[in-house]
Amino acid sequence: MNKELIIEGPCKLKVIDGQIKIIGIDLQKGESITIYDKKTYTIVYNENTKMEMDCKIINSNLSLNWDEKAQEIFSTGGTVILLGDTDSGKTYFATLLSNISFPHVMILDADVGQSTLFLPAFIAALKPRDRSLSLEDKGFDRIDFFGDITPSVNPRLHVNKILRLYETVPQESLTIIDTDGWINGFKAMLHKFELIYLIDPDYIVIFDNKIKDLLPSNYRNRTVLLKRIDLRKDRYARKIHRISKYRKYFNEAKEVKISAENLIGSKISDILYFAWGDYVQLISEEPCIGYYIDLDTLKGALLGIIKDGEIIGAALLKDLRDNYVNVLSKTSDFTGVMLGYISLNDKFEERRIRFRKCKS
Repeated sequence: MNKELIIEGPCKLKVIDGQIKIIGIDLQKGESITIYDKKTYTIVYNENTKMEMDCKIINSNLSLNWDEKAQEIFSTGGTVILLGDTDSGKTYFATLLSNISFPHVMILDADVGQSTLFLPAFIAALKPRDRSLSLEDKGFDRIDFFGDITPSVNPRLHVNKILRLYETVPQESLTIIDTDGWINGFKAMLHKFELIYLIDPDYIVIFDNKIKDLLPSNYRNRTVLLKRIDLRKDRYARKIHRISKYRKYFNEAKEVKISAENLIGSKISDILYFAWGDYVQLISEEPCIGYYIDLDTLKGALLGIIKDGEIIGAALLKDLRDNYVNVLSKTSDFTGVMLGYISLNDKFEERRIRFRKCKS
């Protein structure tokens, strides 16, 4: 009979006799694995298994059966949407399912708040190259830029971005869509309903039976309910995770000079530009013409960079001077930029770009 326990790193684990499974990775007698960060993992083993480890044991009395559920899903294949609250286990199960399904799997990371494959405010797709304890920093095959860390600012745009990515990546035996934790409230559930109707998944993995009761009746027989573990990160920890991703990415970037016209249109004066078929004003004064963008919050804007009509990476607006904009980017080989809803201060903390339509 299989047993389960939750361990926390950093630590090292070695199988002395028998075998274990850790997030879908098989370890046989004599094999070992090192966990380098302070993350939690579930180990599945039987009573005859012997192992050595210096890991912290969080819980040794479990019966989650996530491995069995993942194996059942992979045996039939198709498209899987993961629905659950923040920190319910969606990304962990996506990684487990990916390892079990490897190499016949594609992952879509649609969680713009706690992104795994790329930066926050982006969605990304990846065909994994190996089995891994974490999908973090594994790169991406395609990305798109949503521009905010919550889909609530524009739910329909978020769904359309996911659908576009889903339709353009190569189809594998199993496609996993890891969604955000925005599930509370009428707008949140409408957002998830629209995603379900457009994707038409074969499985909907949920971590709370209340979600099943809210789903359209014709989709309830496609749900797989998983027991959840409450190992929640607080809001501050999620913020620190985002900051660390921004800092790591842009610390490896360089300054690139681009035409201001690529970002905010043709320059009329130091404070007035023409873009989107209307005027863009950079200081708040009356009469206000067209649109107003606050220059202080525009500096530090998180941007999507474009080449051949596709988003290929991220940039950070450093300064706006004369007819040029200085941005931080890992590449200078791009043809355009896309402005989102947020900017970063010098500590890589998010703030909203103040933007409004002038009164007629």
